[in-house]
Amino acid sequence: MRKIIECVPKPFMVGLLIAAGIGAYGWVGESDYQEQIASAERYCEMSAKKLWPPRPELNCPAPEAEPGLHLANL
Repeated sequence: MRKIIECVPKPFMVGLLIAAGIGAYGWVGESDYQEQIASAERYCEMSAKKLWPPRPELNCPAPEAEPGLHLANL
């Protein structure tokens, strides 16, 4: 293995390591992005069921108003 590494030019090895680092960074970033989307969808579902309070920064669709006993109806 050592002979193979010694035969490969150093600039190529450095470029290969940099490319691997960029690829790993992109892969981790994509998984964080997908997790954030899933979390926002879950929050929107729970706020639509009125189990969690709505957060205006998520831009969830407004839940439908259900008729019921409200102070305005009294």
